[in-house]
Amino acid sequence: MVGVINNFGGFYRTEFYFHEARMSGANIQAPCVNHSDYLTTIYGDDIYVGFVHLKSLETKVAQNIPAERERNGTYKSLDNFLRRVPLGLEQVRILIRLGSFRFTGRSKQRLLWEAMLYFSNSKTRNKTAVDLFDTEPKDYPLPVLTHNPLEDIFDEIELLGFPLGDPFRLLKTDDRGDTLARELPAKNGKAVYIVGYMVTSKNAYTKTGQQMHFGTFYDHHGEVFDTVHFPDIAAKYPLRGRGFYAIKGTVVDDFGISTIEVTWMDKLALINKRPEVAFQETV
Repeated sequence: MVGVINNFGGFYRTEFYFHEARMSGANIQAPCVNHSDYLTTIYGDDIYVGFVHLKSLETKVAQNIPAERERNGTYKSLDNFLRRVPLGLEQVRILIRLGSFRFTGRSKQRLLWEAMLYFSNSKTRNKTAVDLFDTEPKDYPLPVLTHNPLEDIFDEIELLGFPLGDPFRLLKTDDRGDTLARELPAKNGKAVYIVGYMVTSKNAYTKTGQQMHFGTFYDHHGEVFDTVHFPDIAAKYPLRGRGFYAIKGTVVDDFGISTIEVTWMDKLALINKRPEVAFQETV
């Protein structure tokens, strides 16, 4: 899977190969300045997403992070990183939001504060003394914001294009249908209701020029199933991009593969992108 990911090949999007690796027992890790390289790397069962997958990260920054680490050792802190890798505030914000400095044990909110303080003080800093003694900045007490793990998933979607963990945590509803992908062979010829996350879709045309679709989804257990959307259904219930769909249809056997001929479909809503957070004073 890592080989396919780094080759940027295959029929499916990169997201699906990370999913398949996770289904095979891999622990998918967000980019880390002390473990990740420009391309995706694997250490035992841990797969670290490469910096190349960060949408807005400049290529020279993505390449310089592991190069500098190779030359002068692991990064000791955010401040140590900022003094060794030339980049701007917006670039380091991307890394912080994806958890690339989680080795520090500090929250993303605190790290963002520290990054802003670093750049606001950069013009007055005595760079010669800092480089000579490798001193850490004074640790100021800062306000604390409670952290909601769901924010991490939305950050991953925004900055990587896909979530690294189970995407079904984003669904607003707890409804998962009445059937799993693994149960389809036993329900041949029967009507089923299933909720799936879309992997990919393919358009096709009938002899009369009518458009239809073939879909590939996976259920909340991560197991894949295929769908067929004939022209009347494709027109009445169109696919509306990536996301979650509630699907009803009849199971058919197509050369030994169980497929759902869709009779009804609806795209499902996600939870609120920015859940409310409480402000707390530092004690």
